[in-house]
Amino acid sequence: MNYIIFDLELNSKPFKNKIPNEIIEIGAVKLNNDLEIIDRFQSFIKPKYFSKLFSLIKKKTNIKQVDIDNSDSFKSIIRSFKEWLGEDYLLCCWGYDDYYHIKSNCKLHNIKSSWISEFLDIQKQFSRIHKLEKGKTASLSNALALCCIEINDENMHRADIDAEYTCKLFINIFQKLDFSSISIKK
Repeated sequence: MNYIIFDLELNSKPFKNKIPNEIIEIGAVKLNNDLEIIDRFQSFIKPKYFSKLFSLIKKKTNIKQVDIDNSDSFKSIIRSFKEWLGEDYLLCCWGYDDYYHIKSNCKLHNIKSSWISEFLDIQKQFSRIHKLEKGKTASLSNALALCCIEINDENMHRADIDAEYTCKLFINIFQKLDFSSISIKK
């Protein structure tokens, strides 16, 4: 089995709307059973409904308008991502949000999401392993600091970089992971 550690960046709306936040970047690291990195995936995604990047997102991610303007659609990128995943994999992400957003974006674009029914919440596992106060979770940067993993703040909030950092944490806590707590959602 391969472990897919993924991260998303979103064009988060500063206002209420029934349309979910659209994914504008996906980054992932593929680990084999020996926890060796065997491949990486990164792609920008052209938003369908909110084509202009919101200023807060530009500032936070350093993603440029031209990056998403020159990208393919969500359907096209997800098709490529699904091919890249292969057959035997477990999706893993830092927290529930990215799992939720990939499911909601698939629904928005009328894409079946059975390929993302199982996932491992690394943030939740990290909080359990490090005995954080009940109901409290560590941010990605706080978790990295707690594990003495050097970070470069200038690169945070990019899907491929955050997936790499999350991968380091996954490897760091792997022996203590509780795989019986894998979330299976329909």
